[in-house]
Amino acid sequence: MRCLVLLFVGAIATFSTTLMAADNAGSDCHLVTSNVDILICKDPKLSLLHKLMVDMYQQVLTQSMVSEASVIKETQKNWLETRKGCLHQSDAQRCLVSTYHSRLDNLTAINATVLAPLATYSFHDLKDARYNGIEDIGTPIKLQHGLWAGEPYQPGGSVMPQVILLDDIKAVGSMTESNNKMAVVLLNYSPGGTGQYLYIAVVDKESGHLKNIATQFVGDRFRVKDLKILNKKIILDVIQPGKNDSACCPGDVVQHVWHLDSHNQLIEEPNTRKIVRLTPDILSNTEWRLESWRYGDPVSAENDIRLRYINGHFTGSVACNNYTVSVTSEPRPGFINVLKQHTLVTEKQCNNPLAAEQQQRYLEQLGGVSQFTYFAGKLALSYQVNGQLGVMIFSKEPSSYNQ
Repeated sequence: MRCLVLLFVGAIATFSTTLMAADNAGSDCHLVTSNVDILICKDPKLSLLHKLMVDMYQQVLTQSMVSEASVIKETQKNWLETRKGCLHQSDAQRCLVSTYHSRLDNLTAINATVLAPLATYSFHDLKDARYNGIEDIGTPIKLQHGLWAGEPYQPGGSVMPQVILLDDIKAVGSMTESNNKMAVVLLNYSPGGTGQYLYIAVVDKESGHLKNIATQFVGDRFRVKDLKILNKKIILDVIQPGKNDSACCPGDVVQHVWHLDSHNQLIEEPNTRKIVRLTPDILSNTEWRLESWRYGDPVSAENDIRLRYINGHFTGSVACNNYTVSVTSEPRPGFINVLKQHTLVTEKQCNNPLAAEQQQRYLEQLGGVSQFTYFAGKLALSYQVNGQLGVMIFSKEPSSYNQ
């Protein structure tokens, strides 16, 4: 069971815990101890203002970036001192009402400023949008450069909940009869343990700003093969654990389909497509381009290295030459055996002085591949060369037909 995330421990600590209990259950008002809390708890108008202020404060704090949140917390502490000073006024109730109204106006103004300017469905804007619907978190979150991190579970600890927007994969299209375009993105929620929970999030535009109108949990440790909007439906192809698969090594290739109803709820439709296993045949009819030799080692722009899978062979081009190498499938899903001794390569002399070195490196790494999978719509080939492990990442060519 996923851990419940306590987002606002630090924020709520600035208020009396007993007064917070009184806000939730009026019969607990006798638990408050400070004079100002007692006065607020006994006055219905002040109790309502306090609740409105707490809700607005939490909303502003959630939607703010980390640097902004620290300033907001400090101003809240200063305001609490001002509130306490009302006890020394001749009409403390009137002073408190005025103080709460002033703070509400201030927080409302801050909330308006954290709204981004007119937004687009670019990754730049989607990575700084607000999202909701992640059950364990329970409140809206604001990403900063594609990442949100909650409070550590233990004070000073390093384990904390995180949400990441998966880069380089999204779908934009119409999902309603109005034909207005919306964006669909993927969020990965990590509560701090082994779970990696995948969500789809639908983003619309409201008055020029991005608004997350629907979010749906997909599964734990699913690997994304493809995402698109077709005929007003979200189509998500994933690799997920089959009946006898371990969570680390999913082997079922499954297509999930949702439509957006009139209440902005994502409704998953029955699966009518046959579930197949993760074998090299899944790679057929798709052309891939190498974008990184391994994580953190991108392929230079002038290098165009291609790969396809056709009838038991990897084929493609590297430098100015073409190659083909035999591939067999292993019993475990996604595991393959590249028969590098069965490699054929043309022998053209390339103009690029680094071509021979790049060709040798690529063919060595390809010959050491033992496993493939998908990540955020990209192909990942795991290899071992001279005892060193790595993962080559390929992006799908737009012209490819993906079954």
